[in-house]
Amino acid sequence: MKLYYHSTSSASLRVLIFLSCRDVPKSTVNLVETGIEFDSRGIPIWTIPSDDEEFRKLKTNDYKALNPEGRVPLLLLEDGKKMTQTGAIIDLIDDLLDDPSPLVPDDTFLKAEMRRIQWIVAADTQPYQNIPFIIQAMGEWGMKKAEPIKHPLRKHFINREFSAIEKILESVSGKFCVGDSVSYADCFLIPQIRNALASDISLKRDFPNVNKVWENMLALPNVLNIFEEAGGIIQPIVVDEEKLKKYVE
Repeated sequence: MKLYYHSTSSASLRVLIFLSCRDVPKSTVNLVETGIEFDSRGIPIWTIPSDDEEFRKLKTNDYKALNPEGRVPLLLLEDGKKMTQTGAIIDLIDDLLDDPSPLVPDDTFLKAEMRRIQWIVAADTQPYQNIPFIIQAMGEWGMKKAEPIKHPLRKHFINREFSAIEKILESVSGKFCVGDSVSYADCFLIPQIRNALASDISLKRDFPNVNKVWENMLALPNVLNIFEEAGGIIQPIVVDEEKLKKYVE
């Protein structure tokens, strides 16, 4: 199998952290980092690497020829089938492995709590604080109050959903989101924290339970290494500043 991802994508990092914490061999899932270009608004768009087999098959570097959604990550199976959306990708990989997943709680209720945190991140936080969404709000809806990274609309959704997660963690967290073992919830939450830190939120003061999980995950060398290879523990936000300025104006 091959996973197409990009290091600036917090969604991609969910799967990378899962693969590492699940000890999935690199021979089982090969990692292919896409290229990056920018559209007329300054927003990143992904490209198929020219040395990749799919580039030769499709005769284009247009990533949408591989994934019509245009998003990363994408899992390409050996038989040519494709899977998108991080939750579905993680579930599929886990189901293809022989042993029961150590990243899924045995307790039915805690498993549901894990899923709840996953989807608060994926459905309620990520889409509305995502830089392309904020740029569109600035350019098409007149919300030109601040730069995209620290835009009040972005901070609103981060603070709202982190407040919800903070309350959930009061009753279910140990070292990590659900007890003292890493679960899918951690794989989803900590890339979102890394993304949010670029907005200058006060994690330690306002969200102590979220911060506890963040610090305990960073204490895992394999997780810290993923972040360092992806540009540091605060996610770099990549846009084309000149194109962005023209679009907003």
